[in-house]
Amino acid sequence: MIAANIMTTQVLTVSASGTMYDAFKLVHERSVRQIPVLDENKKVAGVITPRSLMKAILPNYISEGLVEDVRFAPELPGFVQNIDQLAFKRVSDLLEKDFAAVSPETSVMEVAALMVNAKKHVESVLVVDDRHTLLGIISPWDVFKRLWDYSEKNRK
Repeated sequence: MIAANIMTTQVLTVSASGTMYDAFKLVHERSVRQIPVLDENKKVAGVITPRSLMKAILPNYISEGLVEDVRFAPELPGFVQNIDQLAFKRVSDLLEKDFAAVSPETSVMEVAALMVNAKKHVESVLVVDDRHTLLGIISPWDVFKRLWDYSEKNRK
């Protein structure tokens, strides 16, 4: 089984030239794990994750782990103010360029290994063609569901 067989092809994306408000809305309304960011040529430029959004709104001393005891940190109003300041920044200013991507021919086992063995936490894996055009996305649940289906089929 290959990535093309299990990927979701209806992928929610944002434009690199769009605002972070667009990304905030998708994360809030659709609870997505990762938002692929597309450039003006519809190629993958990077991703936005809830984790990257949290890092952007939290003070540096928290997001970079500079202070262990954060009980003194400002509460919700400070974070809301940070969200308001970030909302109209360009997506291209905050996207993560280090993301997991595979070709449609990559085996599902390779995708699964990438998700669990990666040195960097992998929310989802993008499926791209040789020109870096987004074809789909695979979440850990997609992999597990296919492995479960395969297991159930072989039990009968």
